[in-house]
Amino acid sequence: MPVLTGSIEADVPVSFADRELRAFIGRSVYDRFPEGYEDLRSSLSDLDADEGRVTFAELGKGSAMVSVELEYTPRDPVDPGSDLARAQRELDRDLEKYREFVVRRCDEELCRRS
Repeated sequence: MPVLTGSIEADVPVSFADRELRAFIGRSVYDRFPEGYEDLRSSLSDLDADEGRVTFAELGKGSAMVSVELEYTPRDPVDPGSDLARAQRELDRDLEKYREFVVRRCDEELCRRS
């Protein structure tokens, strides 16, 4: 089964990145982004991955790496390669949206320690 992978680095603590990923996914699935965040909606529901794993790693003082691996079965029987490439682009785009989301939220909540 093909696996989609991606990762981002964000200047936020790992614990904050973990907590906010859950919020980001929930808001994306239920279309409940607060005002000013509408542009960050993800295509997570469109991607429809079979199963996956998210890992968080500390990169140093207050920075996190978020890595994603998703098992994905192409849905287009005529051109599964194009479907897989589309799904990978959506994952990459969603990870960038998440990075923007988590950094904004961290700035609002002053999550970085002085």
